[in-house]
Amino acid sequence: GKDIPGQASLVFDVVLLDLHNPKDGISIENQHVPESCERRSQTGDFLRYHYNGTLLDGTLFDSSYSRNRTYDTYVGKGYVIAGMDEGLLGVCTGEKRRIIIPPHLGYGEEGRGKIPGSAVLVFDIHVVDFHNPSDSVSITVNYKPSNCTVLSKKGDYLKYHYNASLLDGTLLDSTHSLGKTYNIVLGSGQVVVGMDMGLQDMCVGERRTVVIPPHLGYGEDGVEGEVPGSAVLVFDIELLELVSGLPEGYMFVWNGEVSPNLFEEIDQNHDGEVLLEEFSDYIQAQVDSGKGKLAPGFDFEKIVKNMFTNQDRDGNGKVTAEEFKLKDQEAKEEHDEL
Repeated sequence: GKDIPGQASLVFDVVLLDLHNPKDGISIENQHVPESCERRSQTGDFLRYHYNGTLLDGTLFDSSYSRNRTYDTYVGKGYVIAGMDEGLLGVCTGEKRRIIIPPHLGYGEEGRGKIPGSAVLVFDIHVVDFHNPSDSVSITVNYKPSNCTVLSKKGDYLKYHYNASLLDGTLLDSTHSLGKTYNIVLGSGQVVVGMDMGLQDMCVGERRTVVIPPHLGYGEDGVEGEVPGSAVLVFDIELLELVSGLPEGYMFVWNGEVSPNLFEEIDQNHDGEVLLEEFSDYIQAQVDSGKGKLAPGFDFEKIVKNMFTNQDRDGNGKVTAEEFKLKDQEAKEEHDEL
C-alpha cells in the first residue's frame, strides 16, 4: 500500500507480552504452605481468599486487597473462570500460591474489562478459610479435669471465658480483655447455634476449641465491623461455672412435696383471687427458703409474669382456684407452667 514501498526491508521492535499454547493447562507455584494442613479444599467447598490479578508482564488488573474484602466463592462448581476453579482445589487454609491461567481457561479471545483478549493471567492468592455446607461444629478438647461427672446440658446456666478468632488467627473478641465471663442459658438461643452445640457436654474447668462454620455462626452477612461474612469462627473456651437448669418446659420446680393447699397459701388475703403481686411474693419466698427453684439465668420478674400469665386463662389479671393448675395436672400444652 502507501505505507510500505515495494522491495523494502522491514525492522520490527518487539516486546513480548505473553505466550501460551492451546494445549496448556494451568500452572501452580506454591509460595507458602502451612505446616499444619488438616484439610485441603475440594469440589463443593466455599472459599474466602484474597488475590492480586496481573498480566504476565506484571500489569495489575484487579485486587481484592484494594476493596478490603475477600473474594468468596464455591469451587469446582463453575462460579469462577475454569482456570481459577481448578487452581483453588487442593489448597490449605492460610496457603499462598500463584496460579497462571492460559486464555482458553480464563477470559478467552475477547478478554474482559481491563483484561485484553487472549491474555495469560497470573493470580497470587492467599486462602483465608474455607468450609463445606455439610460441615458441622468441630470440637477439640484441650484439657478435661479428672473429676468430670457433671456435664452441661440444655437449660443449664453457664459462665465461661473465650477468645474468638478467624481461622487465620485474627482476633475478633475476648472476654479476658473485658475482665468478665460470658453468661448464657444453654440452648436458649442467646448465642449462635454453633456455640450452643460447642458448649454441650462440657464440665467445669474444661477447655476446648470450637470451630464453627458460617451457616452455624453469623452466616453470609456476618456482623458489620466485627465478623466478616461467611467467616469460619474459632472459639477457645474455658467453662468456669455451671448451674444446673430445670427440665425442658419448666421455669419453676419444687424441691420437695407440693402443699395440698397451694392455692390457699398463695392467696394471702383469702379473697379467692390471686394477683400478680401475691403470686410473685409467694414464688420469691419459696426460692429464698429453698423449697423451690427457678430456671437459672433468666430475669425473675419475666419468669414470674410468664408463669402468672399462663395461669390467668381468661386474661383478666386475676387467677382463681378454678384456673389454677400444676403442670402435671395439665393436658400437654406448649407453654411453661408451675
